[in-house]
Amino acid sequence: MSEKRVMMKKVCLIGEAAVGKTSLIRRFVFDRFSDTYIATIGTKTSAKELTIKTEKEEVLLKLQIWDIIGLRSFAKLQTHVYQGAKGAFIVTDITRKGTLRTIEAWILSLFKTAGEIPIIILANKNDLKPEFGKPEIEEIIKDYGFPYLFTSAKTGENVNEAFQILGTLMIEPWKGKNILSQLEKSQTLQEDIEPELEPGRALSVFEVEDIIMARYCDLLEDPKYAMAIINEQYIMAARNFKDPTVERLNWIMNNLIKAAQSRVDPARLDREFKAYTSLIERIA
Repeated sequence: MSEKRVMMKKVCLIGEAAVGKTSLIRRFVFDRFSDTYIATIGTKTSAKELTIKTEKEEVLLKLQIWDIIGLRSFAKLQTHVYQGAKGAFIVTDITRKGTLRTIEAWILSLFKTAGEIPIIILANKNDLKPEFGKPEIEEIIKDYGFPYLFTSAKTGENVNEAFQILGTLMIEPWKGKNILSQLEKSQTLQEDIEPELEPGRALSVFEVEDIIMARYCDLLEDPKYAMAIINEQYIMAARNFKDPTVERLNWIMNNLIKAAQSRVDPARLDREFKAYTSLIERIA
């Protein structure tokens, strides 16, 4: 029997904060809740191997999976997070219709650096009550022809299947469809949409951590500097991003606010503190 061909590919998971990117990776890589942050550049990375069978051969695909912070301005400033990517998932949250409307903005930011690589749209949290379904997704992507799947990190629905499909797309010859030029000419592209969380819905500790990180980068208007502060606070606390808890988030949140006092207007800082507190109070 001939040996498997070995290939290494970088995959990016992108999308708004709290859509469940990290949870999808945990489900795929570990089948449990575990992850590692690279806080200095605002991404989390994981590795996973899978076998892709084609009509001609079997390929051992070694994936480097990048979970990119849910902040489009961060990706614009730190374009190296996309460099070398050979495939991507754009993750939306079916409980927040606003996350669907930002798909085109994410595609544009990705393609400007990585080129027209294969993309799969993931409509995540399919175990919860949806705000949109197939018709809305198909309307958004009709001009691009991307495949899409409904997923649930909680139940595991379609998570492995999604990586298998993207893996197959990455090892076969891929030709772009001149989508970048379409997006750059689009009159409907909106990069300033801020998808709202469903009022009153309980949040996981990982969702809240993701949102706070994204908001803090916006607050300081310098994502690289903001991520350095976040990393510093976790180091000072002798804690890391692997196991966030309510107590740890409260400690970190208070120190982040203190660190921003010299750069942010007091009234805005107070509003941000209240927003963080409100988010943490929603942790189930």
